[in-house]
Amino acid sequence: MKKTTLAVPAGTERVKAFAAEAKVSGRAVASLRLVEPGEPASGDEPGDGADVIDWNPLSFASARAAVLEAETAFGGRLDELVIFADPPADAAGIVDQTPASIERAAMEWAAGYAELIREAAKRLDERGGGTIALIVAQAERGPIGSMAAGALLGLAEGLVRSAPGKVRFVGAKDESDQADLLARQVVKTLDEEPRETRRLLRLGGRGSLFSR
Repeated sequence: MKKTTLAVPAGTERVKAFAAEAKVSGRAVASLRLVEPGEPASGDEPGDGADVIDWNPLSFASARAAVLEAETAFGGRLDELVIFADPPADAAGIVDQTPASIERAAMEWAAGYAELIREAAKRLDERGGGTIALIVAQAERGPIGSMAAGALLGLAEGLVRSAPGKVRFVGAKDESDQADLLARQVVKTLDEEPRETRRLLRLGGRGSLFSR
């Protein structure tokens, strides 16, 4: 049976490349498009060749709705959630930040993504299992962007170190900066038998995956 995969965020080069590679591997793919609070549904195709579902990372209710909508789009079954997280560079110094910008970054990149993963894990567990992959791009960032990336890496480490269960968690640092190479490596990892390394993977530029 064809696997069903939800990728995040829609329209990015990483998701476009992943959607193409995932379809070659026999998967059905949909993607989540990040939207602002109150922003109307787009109805647009972002160019990654996948069905598009809107998701507001600042809304916990939106995370649940997005996961359920993805299940519906796939005919009632979701097998995989693959997140390509890349917080903005945010080169502004800490004194130039506002309380609102700090709070937003924490809510969007830490709480928002954690809630999306929680909702997906809950549904996968209820339906017998699946895989969730969180890949965090490595880049030079300012203080708030670095805070966001650090929170995501901490989340990924916590997920892969959690006790084994029905849901398989994959965490990785993307050090390749090559969308096509990254896509091939992620699909290869999804197709491999689970390994009990309980460490983040590093995705390098030589076409290989290796443990930290």
